[in-house]
Amino acid sequence: MDWARVEAAVRDQIVAFVRRMRVEHPGDRIYGAAVHEFYAEAGGMIAWPMIGVVSEESLASAATDRHDADALRWSPADWPWQLDPGDAEDRLAERIEAAATADDGERWHAVHHRFERTVAKACKAARRTLIDEKIVGREFVAVAMDEAWELIPLSLTRTQVRRHFPELDEEKRALDRLAALPPAQRVIELIAIADSPVHAPPGTERARAWLRELGTDAVSAILEHLPVAREKWLWAKLLGELGIPTTEVVAALDAIVGNRRLGEPDRAWAAAALSRLGRMDLVTARLDRLPREVAVRGLTAPYTSFRDVGVHQPLDYGPLEAALTEHPALHDAVCDRLAPGSGYCTIDTDEVEAAFAGLASPWAAIRRHAVFVLSDTPLTPNQREGYHAELHRLATDPNTLVRDAIAVVGELGTPTTEAVSPGADGAGGAGCR
Repeated sequence: MDWARVEAAVRDQIVAFVRRMRVEHPGDRIYGAAVHEFYAEAGGMIAWPMIGVVSEESLASAATDRHDADALRWSPADWPWQLDPGDAEDRLAERIEAAATADDGERWHAVHHRFERTVAKACKAARRTLIDEKIVGREFVAVAMDEAWELIPLSLTRTQVRRHFPELDEEKRALDRLAALPPAQRVIELIAIADSPVHAPPGTERARAWLRELGTDAVSAILEHLPVAREKWLWAKLLGELGIPTTEVVAALDAIVGNRRLGEPDRAWAAAALSRLGRMDLVTARLDRLPREVAVRGLTAPYTSFRDVGVHQPLDYGPLEAALTEHPALHDAVCDRLAPGSGYCTIDTDEVEAAFAGLASPWAAIRRHAVFVLSDTPLTPNQREGYHAELHRLATDPNTLVRDAIAVVGELGTPTTEAVSPGADGAGGAGCR
């Protein structure tokens, strides 16, 4: 990619739009421009974002009874002045997308990352140009505003962040303070932040993410905190994401699953964590005594998007097949939980063989799951050929839900127009199987 050309395109678009708003609204106090509405699909589409420009006067006109001007000051989607990408920008986005999806998308994340940071760099260049031309005053800022606000500090100086986004500045100061602490003390403070009923910078999500990054260093402190935690399910979930199945971790999670005095969310997430750590056998051993939600969460967790956060075990349908062989009555509930749209795991290329094994499973829930996860995985030419052959075989599967999955992935036609509910296949009450 010619990234200098991309930067110039974003810069020129911002500059031209601010110039136009200055001509159309000569008396307005224009204070900002934002590149926003970033849209991308991992491994696929990368769209060109929108540009919003705002003045004190246009902001006041956008205010409502529910959202006053202060609430909308840096909410560019709510600003009246918006610029959609033109044909030239859409063509550039197509080139960026083509670069990202080449080689089966192996470079997608790197290209997307570079694109977003190029936009942030262009915002700084646009501000310099507009100030030099005296179109705006020095108080004006141009900022890239992604959903997570990660691009804002890349678009502005530290002083500008402190003035316009004080919450981000507060978060940065909190992160710097925590980073300076000894690891053991840092873990204790992060646990307190993550478990606090009120917001404390850098926030609960960032604290949990940092604990995941600390890995083994965080496990002992989390286990010590677990008995007094306000909500045990949050910590059970985090232990699953850490992916460290020590004897102590497994015992603590198993105790939560078996504790009938605890609520279903606590027990269900502990069951999910056990399965993610490769101990679905402990969940299976309790299935006769578990509430349905706890049982199903435990059986399906390693195959859902929950697995994509943190460290995970390799894909393996064996534990689920073993559980369903012992408890076939749970199969329809597993089918429901692993329905399309429920959020499947994303598999790595070294898990393709295990997914292919799932296509031959005696259980329809697993066959259908394998069809979908393989459809979203980069395959070698030989694997792709084998996948197509399996899809042709499964096109005559005895289960309607598996046959519908073949149609949905778009390899052998379009989905049926007939609505099919779990348990409604031609086997006369045979359910999903």
